Amino acid sequence: MIYGEQRGAAAADYDGDGRVDLAVSQNATTTQLFHNLRAKPGLRIRLVGPPGNPSGIGATMRLKSGSQLGPAREIHAGAGYWSQDSPVQVLAQLPEPMQLWVRWPGGQTNWVDVPIAARDIELSVMGKLRVLH
Repeated sequence: MIYGEQRGAAAADYDGDGRVDLAVSQNATTTQLFHNLRAKPGLRIRLVGPPGNPSGIGATMRLKSGSQLGPAREIHAGAGYWSQDSPVQVLAQLPEPMQLWVRWPGGQTNWVDVPIAARDIELSVMGKLRVLH
């Protein structure tokens, strides 16, 4: 519980553990950071967009395993009053093997296989996948 007057909130995996954390700013006092310790770690996905949009703002992504599709997630800018969520998305992992689908602004799409046991990946607009961890 936070007492006082809150001004903005942003979600991000600030410590890179695959769990989304929450930062809440307050009027005339300190920002509160809520470190997520209980959630099951997900797959961290970072997009590398084209020049002029290096974070892939406006892209939508989903994970797929067999015929099961996970929820869609969009990278957006300006999440709230003086707030912005991280462009690095954390998606709930599905049973392996998994594929990642991304629709970029303008309509281009990528389907890429996610390596088994990958926890942190990067995908370029050209469809090149890189495992970061």
